[in-house]
Amino acid sequence: MSAGVILVDREGRVLMQLRDVDPKIMYPDHWGLTGGAAHPGETAEQAARREVDEETGLTLGHIEPFRAYYFQEAGNGGAKASRTKARADYELYLFHAPCETPVEELVCGEGQALRFFSPEEIAEVPVAYNHRDVLDDFFGSAAYAAYLTGAAFRARDHVDALETFLAAVVAGEPWFDALMRAIALWEAPAETVEGRTYRYLVGGEAFDWLLLAERLLESAAIAAPDAIPAGEVERLLFEGRAPSGDLASKPARLQDERLRELIGEHKHRAHLNYLYGVVVEQALQYAVELDLAKERVSVNIKDPRFEEAIFDPVYQRIYAQPRAELLREFREESSLPQTEHIMLSELHEFQYWLFKYRVKNQEPARVASDTRKALAQLSRIEATAARTRHEPARL
Repeated sequence: MSAGVILVDREGRVLMQLRDVDPKIMYPDHWGLTGGAAHPGETAEQAARREVDEETGLTLGHIEPFRAYYFQEAGNGGAKASRTKARADYELYLFHAPCETPVEELVCGEGQALRFFSPEEIAEVPVAYNHRDVLDDFFGSAAYAAYLTGAAFRARDHVDALETFLAAVVAGEPWFDALMRAIALWEAPAETVEGRTYRYLVGGEAFDWLLLAERLLESAAIAAPDAIPAGEVERLLFEGRAPSGDLASKPARLQDERLRELIGEHKHRAHLNYLYGVVVEQALQYAVELDLAKERVSVNIKDPRFEEAIFDPVYQRIYAQPRAELLREFREESSLPQTEHIMLSELHEFQYWLFKYRVKNQEPARVASDTRKALAQLSRIEATAARTRHEPARL
């Protein structure tokens, strides 16, 4: 794996390094982007930052991911592009960032020289590796347009994730890649848009990334109505299936490791909090409700919820408290009004509170048993959904 950073100045020029005149190295006396091979255990971003520091003396602040390139060995000492990471022998990850340091103040730690090039100038010099193709992609992107307009420099300390996403969609970039970059950049824990409250960070620590994806995609549908196929949006939001980069294959279920790469370690941990604290908690309630339904049928137990709902047997069995009492206690702790109705955003907060309540008040063995029951229920739901799609379950 290799990684690098495309550094852009206020004139829209990119920084290039002139490689040494040494026949033992690849592409001697060619110009290349700052970057290099990752050390064992490094992430792509860590490798990119280290290489820039070693080659220019710059310690970068925020950097943006641009694109990943995958290659297969061609058998003659060369390489050819690979469509998927799974088939790749070599991975190249590119980031980009603004650079306001004059080239005279940079430290040329490797190679012969450092220089900023305009797109026209790059066309006239020998360029190493596939960096000419990379720069052709970059110069045609919404990311580069933001440097030409100055927006990338104005947003240096605060990146507007929504604006960046919409610009990428309008520019025709792959919508899923742009969406996941926006989610990785997003900072607001909640917002209200046209009267609807979106609470992305539940309980201050559980991240509902699909809700944020829904919000961003709704804005994209307004800004560019025909840019994103509705079917692909539905498969992502309702099935967690990312669009395929290969039109010959089916959309793929977004795997956990891939999600971590896309949204970052911190947001991924918060996503797991949401998965276990909200999704699994709801599955537990549903599993217990099914158990109670079977019991009522087998022994003809009358369900008190059909009279005055003094208590809910589902909540009584799981939490040893009626739902109304638990909701009252949750609202008191959260300084929320005691109303008759509950909004979806508050319901998710309540579910996460119930998860923490259960962990706090039950024996560890009971917590583990209930969690296994919930995960088994989720597996059954996924298996049923997979059968309707005529494909193997993936949970």
